Amino acid sequence: MNDMSHLLDPVMFAEFAQTRRRSHRTDHEVYDDLLAAVRAKYRSEHVEGDGRFDARRRSRRLERQAKKLVRAARAQYEAMESLQVAHADHLAHVAALPDQRRARALARAQRSTVVGELAAKSLHKTAGALTSKNSVEDGGQDSGSDVPESLTDLRKRRRGAA
Repeated sequence: MNDMSHLLDPVMFAEFAQTRRRSHRTDHEVYDDLLAAVRAKYRSEHVEGDGRFDARRRSRRLERQAKKLVRAARAQYEAMESLQVAHADHLAHVAALPDQRRARALARAQRSTVVGELAAKSLHKTAGALTSKNSVEDGGQDSGSDVPESLTDLRKRRRGAA
């Protein structure tokens, strides 16, 4: 088995791909010429007793196989071209990943900050509302012991009072 690790270098890969594509293009042209030769030779072949299209019908069996060669060579050429494009796309994708990840992390941090600020604001409003409610229930007196330290303390007080 051949060692192809040297092809992982983008420059080497590009050279390899161009060489192979030239080779496949040449193969395609050779097979196309072969198809033309098969078609010319065997379609003109006449055997005594042949009908009008008998030579063409016999020739088709050979032509079909030659056409497979032509299509396969063309497919190899196109596949190598697709591989070259995919390789370039992969390199661009990998190069862009660190920036994309930094942008996502920054967006995530900004969302966390916004959520934290909103939560703090909400808790502050809740505590303010609870404090003012307790002040009104106490007859306007502000006693520091009646203000719950958290929502859990408030729940405990309500359960104990109920």
